Amino acid sequence: MALNKLAVKLFGRLAEYSLDYFDSIKVSMHKAGMRMQLLEYVSLIYLAAAMAFIVSLIGGSIFLTLLIPSAPFTFTMSIIISFMVTGFTFFMAYYYPTLLAKNKKTKIDRNLPFAVFYMATSASAGIDPPEIFRLLSQRGGVIGNEASKIYTDVRTLGMNLATALQKAAQRTPSVLWSELLWGMSSVLTTGGSIDKFLEGKTRTFMNQYRRSLEEYSKQIALYTEIYITLIIVGSLFFIILISIVSPIIGQGTLFIQTLLVFFLVPLVSLGFIMILKGISPRS
Repeated sequence: MALNKLAVKLFGRLAEYSLDYFDSIKVSMHKAGMRMQLLEYVSLIYLAAAMAFIVSLIGGSIFLTLLIPSAPFTFTMSIIISFMVTGFTFFMAYYYPTLLAKNKKTKIDRNLPFAVFYMATSASAGIDPPEIFRLLSQRGGVIGNEASKIYTDVRTLGMNLATALQKAAQRTPSVLWSELLWGMSSVLTTGGSIDKFLEGKTRTFMNQYRRSLEEYSKQIALYTEIYITLIIVGSLFFIILISIVSPIIGQGTLFIQTLLVFFLVPLVSLGFIMILKGISPRS
């Protein structure tokens, strides 16, 4: 990419000197599937931090000058804000591969029971193991992409399936998916029954999924009680309280009630929905 080349051209020398400090994110980049060299990404981090500093310095100076035109410390405040924005940008860029790998791991773990069930069904129908991954890749999603890479290693690169499974197990961020691939590789190497192995794994993953659903139902009950108590009952109590004391407060109570009903309650409700979606065992 042009941006990668620009970053390496501007900050490549600095990135080379500091690569040892970024070794911890190299594994995360590999597990997240980021197809770039560590030098390129470190250069991009420095480029993003530099751009954040320049933009925040100029923007902050203009904004503070317009907001407080007579203040003598406007430029000093702009510099402080710029350093804060630069530090935040650097921090987010540094941990972005880790966050990306964790997000990928979550998606794989949530869809793994159904993927294993599909693989076990295909294996029991007598389909060859490489073709199982071809069929699995057609389902799409994160696991579908992983299956497509395995099938490509076997059919295009001529790699045997056991080796391709080991390679995929090493690059995935999901421990469960990695254990499954290592187990399949071991079964194929020792000449065991792949369909029996997948049937056993299907029962294991489905039992785990059933337990996660039970835990999720308990969490929903807890969050529902919190929502009803704080949002529904609390909002009604606050509206009634404002109506009672409105003769004392005077004007402005209608605006507060409108803000509460049409803005605060919907925003908090949206937050609860996002929380429930985030903890859901099925993405």
